[in-house]
Amino acid sequence: MRTSPKVCHVISGYFRNDARVFYRQCLSLKNHGFDVCILTNDGGPNEIQEGIEVISCTSSPVSRWKTLLFATTYFYRLALDIDADVYQLHSPELLPLGIKLKKLGKKVVYDAHEDMPAHILEKEWLPMWSRRIVSSLFYRYMTQVFKKIDEIITPHTHVARDIEIRFGKGVLIANFPIIKKQYVSTESDYSARQNIFCYSGTVYTYSNQQTIASALISAADARYHVAGYIDNDQQTKLMQSEASDRIKFLGRLSQADLAKFYHKSVAGIAIYDYKLNLGNRLGSYGTNKIFEYMEAGLPIICTDYELWKDIVERYNCGFCVKPGDKEALAQAMLTIMNDRKSAFVMGSNGRRAVENEFNWLSEERKYCEIFRKLTTE
Repeated sequence: MRTSPKVCHVISGYFRNDARVFYRQCLSLKNHGFDVCILTNDGGPNEIQEGIEVISCTSSPVSRWKTLLFATTYFYRLALDIDADVYQLHSPELLPLGIKLKKLGKKVVYDAHEDMPAHILEKEWLPMWSRRIVSSLFYRYMTQVFKKIDEIITPHTHVARDIEIRFGKGVLIANFPIIKKQYVSTESDYSARQNIFCYSGTVYTYSNQQTIASALISAADARYHVAGYIDNDQQTKLMQSEASDRIKFLGRLSQADLAKFYHKSVAGIAIYDYKLNLGNRLGSYGTNKIFEYMEAGLPIICTDYELWKDIVERYNCGFCVKPGDKEALAQAMLTIMNDRKSAFVMGSNGRRAVENEFNWLSEERKYCEIFRKLTTE
């Protein structure tokens, strides 16, 4: 007999230890008394991670198109065997699975990691002529699914607002960091660090890597270290820049090694283009890296999105620059390198902002309450 409500996270296209899915959502539910598992098609083994059972499909899709077309087929039987009370789906190709599960009387939550109709318009792997057609078709299908499932969560302010208006649902669950008590830094420790500017997470085509490489030429003593996934094409382009000898790639790091990485850096960089998926100039709370930088006591250099600029100006915790503005980026880097005292103050201000406002604790309460309501109705 089941003693705790069971929640199954179904993920496609994400790592099983994804920061949002695993460390925030799954562990939060587990710590609040839920029985939690992950169903994935990442090709890895079945295992237990920190008390969370990870169940893997026996076959992993070999292409993005096969993932999109056959995700429901891969997952359906295993999802039935798991027999959870609530299923949280993390990718748009899983929406058909949500409809099937609803027909069986299951509760279904969808995590809109992206503003997918807008994101499709910017998908570089789709032919230009097809994007509006595909976006429109997906929008119509998504509308029908969202009417039927139980709840939609998202880290994007503009998406949450739209869903609430259209469906009377939608909860903003931001990607704020989990506060780490072991954080220790002094001004002398910070001042002794090398001039390492860091980037963590997936390197996207719109994350201004070429702008960063160009800024390094003007900021001659600066180094740039990347921790996260980067495709071969992006890496090759960076290594062809004039500052390639000061660029280093570390790959994906564990949480412990990521903390060490931050504590060797003098600032964190997150400069994205104005993207429809990110609310254009509004920006989003879905990019966890700027909050992780702040949590680590690092000043940030970020896009001048409205949401991010508000944080930077209210807390004096870094610099905002326009995408593609290598001169402004280089100037921000030089200021941090040449005035370590002020930079340390900005990093401390950012840490305080996370401790007081932008942390996972506030989001965790909202998030777990969704599942508590769904399993007691």
